Amino acid sequence: MANSNDSTFTCRADKELIEAFKKIAKDNNRTASQLVRDYMLAYVKKNGQGKLDLD
Repeated sequence: MANSNDSTFTCRADKELIEAFKKIAKDNNRTASQLVRDYMLAYVKKNGQGKLDLD
C-alpha cells in the first residue's frame, strides 16, 4: 500500500487502549493502521473536506 504520497502519523494514547484496539482489530481481520486510515477518511469526508481526492 505504501507509495510516494504516504506519510507517517504519530498519535499518543493510553497503552491499554492501544492494546485493546489492536486486539479487536486483529479479531476482525484488520490492522490498527487500516482502521485508523478508514476513520480518518470518513471524518474528512463527513466534515466538509470532500473536495480532496482521497479514494
